[in-house]
Amino acid sequence: MSLNLSTASLRALVSLTEKREKLLEEVSTIEAQITAALNGTSSSSAKPSGRRGGLVGNTRSAKSAKKGGKRGKRGALKELILAGLREAGEAGIAVKHLAAKLAIKPQNLHVWLHTTGKKSGLIEAAGKGVYRLKQAVGVESPNSIVEVPKPKVTRKTRKVTGTGKRRQKAKS
Repeated sequence: MSLNLSTASLRALVSLTEKREKLLEEVSTIEAQITAALNGTSSSSAKPSGRRGGLVGNTRSAKSAKKGGKRGKRGALKELILAGLREAGEAGIAVKHLAAKLAIKPQNLHVWLHTTGKKSGLIEAAGKGVYRLKQAVGVESPNSIVEVPKPKVTRKTRKVTGTGKRRQKAKS
């Protein structure tokens, strides 16, 4: 396979190849610094390999290293959030303040409030980004504890109770 390249093209290719090698070297040093920061060691201990800019040694990412950790107790986040809202009282508390207090991300708290919090019916919005318990003291009224379900209205019960056009015609 013969290539017919001019000397100008060859010089351009050589300079581009040299630039690429320099950039790959920079990338490998940055990756080494990132790994060192994740491991809590100095940047001099993680040295880049010479060939492809990869790292020598353990190259597991932070996510895969974190995967083996234990999960928290089920419902623990709910208890923390409700305790924080109970403590805030009737005025409520801003999401960013509650998140800082509970050491969780504000975005995660927003999502919890809009999904799980809304389903539970214990939490209400007191303003933009401010939430409180529906009962500020945290004690639920007996009506909210025991909710009597509405009876299903079927065709048979409709006839018995006399709702509808037939009942109205009979009354006239």
